[in-house]
Amino acid sequence: MPLTDHTRLIRELHGLLASCQDLAARHQEVLDRYRDAEGYVRDDAHADYDEARITTAIEASDHLDAVVAQLIRLIGPPPPQTFTLTFAGRERHDGERPTSFAVYATGLDEARRVIEDLPGFQQWREANASDSPVTTGPDVVFLTEQSHPGLRAPGEYADLRPEQQPDAPAATSRPTGTGFRPTPLASFPGPRSRTL
Repeated sequence: MPLTDHTRLIRELHGLLASCQDLAARHQEVLDRYRDAEGYVRDDAHADYDEARITTAIEASDHLDAVVAQLIRLIGPPPPQTFTLTFAGRERHDGERPTSFAVYATGLDEARRVIEDLPGFQQWREANASDSPVTTGPDVVFLTEQSHPGLRAPGEYADLRPEQQPDAPAATSRPTGTGFRPTPLASFPGPRSRTL
């Protein structure tokens, strides 16, 4: 990076930092109006203090959105990483373990969107679709508490990362040579009466 670009980046980062510090100081000043000398909210000011906190929190949230957008403009979006998403299909009714999948994304919400378009997941979901007209409830349930950044131990997830398109936003800057091979679709847990 040329010196001028580095200098400009540092200057812009200092500007963002200053805007955050100014906002925090201004909010502190607004909230201090409702506090006594020891820093406690005065008994007669609780309602006004709570209203001021809501107003400053909304402004801080909006400012954070602007700062994040500016940081992305300056340094680019975060690189994609591996996320493990876990779903329970109909096998949960037989006491079997849920199925975990590995995908590339920049966050858990994006990973949820990405997996929906991948053929391996669509095939697994279809295999877990109920063919009984009396079945109630969802066929497939996303398990938030078992979904996270990173991987489980090899063999404990189906690797869908090779299915992601190279031109998809979540697949850019993909690490190479990870040593993981895609899990064959036939090995996904699913209904006992069906095979893929």
